[in-house]
Amino acid sequence: MFCSRTLPLVAAPAAATLAFSLAVITLSGCVSSLNRDDPPASMASPPTLPLFSERQRLVLRPEPSAPVRYGRYTLANTAPRAEQLDLLSQVIDLRMPETLTPTVQEAMTYALRRSGYRLCPGAGSGAEDVQRLYAHPLPASQYHLGPITLHNAMRVLAGPAWHVEVDEKARQICFVARDRVSAHGSGGVASGTLTSPAALPPGGE
Repeated sequence: MFCSRTLPLVAAPAAATLAFSLAVITLSGCVSSLNRDDPPASMASPPTLPLFSERQRLVLRPEPSAPVRYGRYTLANTAPRAEQLDLLSQVIDLRMPETLTPTVQEAMTYALRRSGYRLCPGAGSGAEDVQRLYAHPLPASQYHLGPITLHNAMRVLAGPAWHVEVDEKARQICFVARDRVSAHGSGGVASGTLTSPAALPPGGE
């Protein structure tokens, strides 16, 4: 007659404890690895901010219109396109010949061709500052702009010291100097001019 032997189970709790400890160590290593891979909050990319802030412009809104059937299967949209309602939203590609040395005014005039707009003559209040803007040589980095909307092209060509003003009645693009900017906050400077410390008069700090 055969009898089955019963093996002692004394080592079972020790083995279970060892397995549990190894599992805890493994999970701790995974958590530490994940924490090391996560980028710190200080390295996160900053939010994108608009380069300029412009005054509110009035934009024509289209009226609802039903599509028109052409032929047997074709439906045509009769609503005007965005660039037809807001002419300054039309996309241009400005390319100035590198052999030329155009001024800012010449680049603006070239960008506005066939757009329906023209530059203000630069007369009246602040005309001297506007003429100074027009006479600046065009920076080499702005010989090629685009694809870009016409409004943004005018903002880029004018620079951050100027507001772009649109006279929709006369279809003119005008520029108004921004408020006075001083590098040190106390010296008075001309409207719309940006001043560096080297340009301040002696004792102007």
